[in-house]
Amino acid sequence: MNNIKTVFLTCGVRSGAALLTRMLSVSDEFKASSATLNFFRFFYNKYNPLNKKQNLDKAINDAHKRLKYRFDINIDKKEINLFFKKNSKTYKNLYKILCFQIFRFQKFKYIGDKEGNAWRNIPEYLKMFPNGKVIIITRDPRDIICSFKKTTIAKKNDYLIALFNFVDLVNYYSRFNKKIKKNIILVKFSNIKKNPKFTLKKICKFLQIKFNHTMLKHKNFKD
Repeated sequence: MNNIKTVFLTCGVRSGAALLTRMLSVSDEFKASSATLNFFRFFYNKYNPLNKKQNLDKAINDAHKRLKYRFDINIDKKEINLFFKKNSKTYKNLYKILCFQIFRFQKFKYIGDKEGNAWRNIPEYLKMFPNGKVIIITRDPRDIICSFKKTTIAKKNDYLIALFNFVDLVNYYSRFNKKIKKNIILVKFSNIKKNPKFTLKKICKFLQIKFNHTMLKHKNFKD
């Protein structure tokens, strides 16, 4: 576990992050779930103090139920409890062990989670993992609105929230200092579509993993 590196992916709605996550996860060096864990939405700072046994137990039980009944993923609670007997009871370790459990039967160098609308949690993620990597996926806001309007159940003009989310992402990213930005790669969805090979090679270089042509083949993509 100590040698495993972590990654965090985020984006606005309808920005192609699920596609990119699946493409990268074809690699034996990279595995990230796609809005499966949603760590910052459902776990981070929700079980304070986490080092209290009953709080940690509740976090583990909630994760087990969420992953099992919503995604048919079975995590081993005994393995997780054994892990916390040997490691500090922190959200950093909770993120790491839950990601590990999701992919525990697969090979990886990086593990992580893709969580939409979570760019404001990037500083918190990098506090936990100073050497962690962050991938932000953006898309032309006109395309986002058109795509989101077709899929959302929001009434009347409420779908325009997607535009304000995009503006917030751009503004928030622009305020990051250089120290934070060196751990972040900004990826445009249009580049994934126009030149997927070049874009994936650039991301792989950022992550220091090997590019593989199998990442480009749709038949290899998995949820």
